[in-house]
Amino acid sequence: MDRAAVRQVFEQIAASLAIKGDNPFRIRAFEHAARAVADYPGDFDAAVRSGTLLEVDGIGTGTLEIVRELTQLGRSGLLDELREQVPPGLIEMLRIPGLGVTKVRQIHEALHVDSLAELEEVAADGRLAALPRFGEKTADRVRRGIASLRRASEFMLIHHALADAAGLRRALAAEPGVARVEIAGSVRRRSELVRDIDLVVQYAPDARARLVRRLGEIPGVSEFVGKEGGVTLRFGSGLVADVFLAPAATFALTWVRATGSAEHVRQLEARGLAQSEPAPDEVAVYQTLGLPWIPPELREGMGEIEAAAQGRLPRLVEREDLKGFLHCHTNYSDGSTTVAEWADACRAAGFEWVGITDHSGSASYAGGLKAGDIPRQHAEIDAVNAANSACRVLKGVEADILADGTLDYGPDVLDRFDFVIGSIHSRFAMTGEEMTKRVLHAMEDPRLTILGHPTGRLLLAREPYAIDIDRVLDAAARRGVAIEVNADPHRLDLDWRRVRAVRERGITISIGADAHAVAGMSNVPLGLGVARKGGLTRSDVLNARDAGGFLAFARARRGP
Repeated sequence: MDRAAVRQVFEQIAASLAIKGDNPFRIRAFEHAARAVADYPGDFDAAVRSGTLLEVDGIGTGTLEIVRELTQLGRSGLLDELREQVPPGLIEMLRIPGLGVTKVRQIHEALHVDSLAELEEVAADGRLAALPRFGEKTADRVRRGIASLRRASEFMLIHHALADAAGLRRALAAEPGVARVEIAGSVRRRSELVRDIDLVVQYAPDARARLVRRLGEIPGVSEFVGKEGGVTLRFGSGLVADVFLAPAATFALTWVRATGSAEHVRQLEARGLAQSEPAPDEVAVYQTLGLPWIPPELREGMGEIEAAAQGRLPRLVEREDLKGFLHCHTNYSDGSTTVAEWADACRAAGFEWVGITDHSGSASYAGGLKAGDIPRQHAEIDAVNAANSACRVLKGVEADILADGTLDYGPDVLDRFDFVIGSIHSRFAMTGEEMTKRVLHAMEDPRLTILGHPTGRLLLAREPYAIDIDRVLDAAARRGVAIEVNADPHRLDLDWRRVRAVRERGITISIGADAHAVAGMSNVPLGLGVARKGGLTRSDVLNARDAGGFLAFARARRGP
């Protein structure tokens, strides 16, 4: 690992500690270490190996160990743990000129904003400008800073891409001569990372030339490139959109092609897919090839066409199939929502039950639920259930899987809960064998209902920790442990490619929102997209069961 990467790690550690409000001396120590690494004049690698880096002002034994850890493992355990404790979006905000730690903390605490997309929203609607010591000039600088960051980023997370695609779709639909606009590409296929936006526009007769001119005049467009079949729009914000233009007769075929993936389309072409052929809808396009309609999430060229031809396509799980809302935090740990508010929000969203899962006691960084507070929380849940029969609240916990593989709290305390999600939030730098044994040991505990975010990845921020996931999945199948698809857009963990392996093993999947406020309910469709890409049906998903069925699953693990 080169010194630039080491410097960046130290800077990220310092920023994370600052947002947490950690000891100022500790924060400055990492800032000094970052500068010392950047300014070192000699052979950096040799100085690390020999230990002579300790002679540099700003480098101590602790920071040298982090450097060695980075060079040996390619990651920092401390930074990994801090990424669990500080929302990744807050670190992104620090890259915006004029937003220091104090202002980022103020935004987070006052407006409950923890992502760039949310920050852009409050900067646009006046809430940011209304904060003390902000004002419209600061809000405008923030908007421009976000645009600059987007230009510098190759990929965006799916929830950002969905928001951008929806906004652009509305703008295009308002243009004269536009009859219909649909989202296509990797956004429609619900890929976890998106490079650009694809849309298909159906134009009215004789309106194409006028529409092409109008597209270049859309507010925010900085570059307009015509191409066969449509145009590419580049916005000042950094957003790139490929807009495919089609008359009504070939709209469906164009939509299939624009949705992709490239391999899926190539395989369709091998079966005779036309370049341009009238069809009333996508169903008809597939029918001409002797196939049933294939859901967009499956269109990755990974066996879905063969399955369709043989009548083996699964009936994918849908939002209406989900009866329960899982993995949410209250104000008993690091959430901002009360138990009663969760019950009301879930009832309004059509859920029959909600599983509360605050962090366990060892998660001090997240205000983990102390054992002494559990009776108070459970009494509150009982009172909410007594007053609200339309949405039942279940008593759960997200218990840390400790370094030795035991679950936080221990058996006596865990037995008080209806179910347990076990997750790793620390010690990410273990070897693959150590981490695998840690998780396998946790899965031996019959109180563990669900293994949470099983690979620990943070998209665009942290790679999965070293673990033999196949051994973990084999153990889950043997022991009846459910595996979570964590729907936080920064995680989307388990990866959809692995979800297919889960289904093949007959393992039950839980879709967990990992929500810390009611706004986090919007994570559910993202998790659903992962489940659908993995080919899951209603029967594969734990929270598609009613409360009784869910509790029966948890009790079955604990035995008679």
